[in-house]
Amino acid sequence: MEISDVLPRSQVLVKELSEGLNGGLCSLEQIEGRILGFVYELAHTLEREVLAGLREPTQENSLRVGERTAIYAGMRNARFRNRFGGTVVLPRRCYKYREGGGGWNPLDEKLGLDRCLGYSPLMSYLLSSFGASEPFGRASELLSEALGFRVSPTAVQRNTEAVGERITDNPYLMIAAEKAQQNCEVMVVQVDGTISPQILEKQGLSGRESLKQPTDWKECNVVVIQKITQGEQVDRWTGARYGKHAEFETYAGRAALAMGQHVAKKVIFLADGAHTNWELQRTNFPGSVGILDFYHASEHLGSFTALLKDQRKASPLHHRWAHMLRQGRALQVMQELRHRADRVADRDAAIREINYFRNNLSRMDYDRYEEQGFPIGSGLVEGSCKFVVGKRFKGNGMRWKKQDNTRVLRVRVEKLNGTLQKYFRPEPQNWTPTACIA
Repeated sequence: MEISDVLPRSQVLVKELSEGLNGGLCSLEQIEGRILGFVYELAHTLEREVLAGLREPTQENSLRVGERTAIYAGMRNARFRNRFGGTVVLPRRCYKYREGGGGWNPLDEKLGLDRCLGYSPLMSYLLSSFGASEPFGRASELLSEALGFRVSPTAVQRNTEAVGERITDNPYLMIAAEKAQQNCEVMVVQVDGTISPQILEKQGLSGRESLKQPTDWKECNVVVIQKITQGEQVDRWTGARYGKHAEFETYAGRAALAMGQHVAKKVIFLADGAHTNWELQRTNFPGSVGILDFYHASEHLGSFTALLKDQRKASPLHHRWAHMLRQGRALQVMQELRHRADRVADRDAAIREINYFRNNLSRMDYDRYEEQGFPIGSGLVEGSCKFVVGKRFKGNGMRWKKQDNTRVLRVRVEKLNGTLQKYFRPEPQNWTPTACIA
């Protein structure tokens, strides 16, 4: 199609479709499909025309790019598939590094093509966005249906993992700098963990043989940071990370600082009873209000009442003690648990439950927390564990290699935080002309 053909062809198409609809030869759905095909063809033509007038960033034969020297090595075509299903062929200047180790294409960098594996930046964004949201096969189906042309599961997977490789897990770089200066009345930090299946990796194994190895379940820790003013959430960020818990502590601490912990009037740290959570609070959130998740505490009450020899009393006691906890009477609850410790089937298990409440006594002033409008349940972060990790990485028969798991998780986190598109903006390297080298 040429631009000059657009108006005549559109008039012919309108006449043809109108007659077909009036004559009962086609449906409105079919008409929209025909129009969409015409629009895509036109859009591809427009993009091709725009790029035909594109100027090269440089005509120099020798340049200094970073710490290396790039020498002009002739014209070669770049090919990429665009958002409209067409393939664009773009001649551009190519350079080779004098020191070896690949080449450089300044026009690719200018357009952002250097990071998109044969697709336009918008198309690569869509591939990775769907790939971070659904299993690659399902993502391929949904995206193909939405676009009106087919994209393969392999294209979805390759783009998603390639984008994840570029994404850092340093919250200082993930979170916009201006957020650190936006104050709030209350910052709520919630942490939790879950597990997902990874393939046990053995040194020296690759290919199909590596995929036959047994499943190794790995922990993924999640942090949700809310900023609240006048009782309303004004901002939120969700992070997730595989790896050692000590590394997650650093990750969560940096995320809170990047979100403006230092300008928040009050910080709330909310988690379940795991010792590692409260060590994280001690090291990264000194002076914060530590709150034990009420529903986690209630589950431990249920564990205690399940040990009672007289199970007729279990449900009423559980309800009564949970109500007392909500009223801020945790010490009285603990005393009653001690009083009944000899009336259980497993005294050692009962003592463990009592110690749970003793260790967390200072974090269970639920009446005071609710009076001040603080949350007492970590449902937000528990839901995030299921949504961020469980929904994408724990499907039936699903197993991951650690590297791929980590890459897709990074893309998913950025997608859910609404910041994925920034990874498709062009980032040209700085260069300067040098004397021509023969």
